[in-house]
Amino acid sequence: MNVVVIRPATLEDLPAICRLSDEINHEHHAGAPDVFVPGQSGDPATQTWWRNTMDAADSIVLVAQSGEDVCGFISAKVTEPPVPPFIRARREARIGTIVVASSHRRCGMGEQLLRAARHWAKEQGAVTLYLQVFSFNESAIRFYEKHGLSVQSVFMNTPL
Repeated sequence: MNVVVIRPATLEDLPAICRLSDEINHEHHAGAPDVFVPGQSGDPATQTWWRNTMDAADSIVLVAQSGEDVCGFISAKVTEPPVPPFIRARREARIGTIVVASSHRRCGMGEQLLRAARHWAKEQGAVTLYLQVFSFNESAIRFYEKHGLSVQSVFMNTPL
């Protein structure tokens, strides 16, 4: 296997990001079809979403490149959300998406992406890193726990 390079995404990476987004979205759609629509990388709205995420001043998209191929990416955003007076105000980093191509999983690429996002978040002054993971995604939960993330709260919902 080639050496993996983690770097900021460029517009040339947009097709690969959309393809990878479709791959993870397909898995999420299977687990929660009431929440996720099937992947649509060719959809202009999907491409615009990722382009805007890449361009946002408070966000980053990092890609994992193996040889000539982009095989994974992670998106993160830093915010200082408004809080009531009984909650500590703090600068937070939120992982929006992390995905590694199924053909490259369990090779350390996800770990490298997460480490790079943590580093970026610290540089932005964030004091905590969080993400949302669906309960059906047990392999992702195990991955996050292995890398030091733990459950802080539980997000629950019901269809109306």
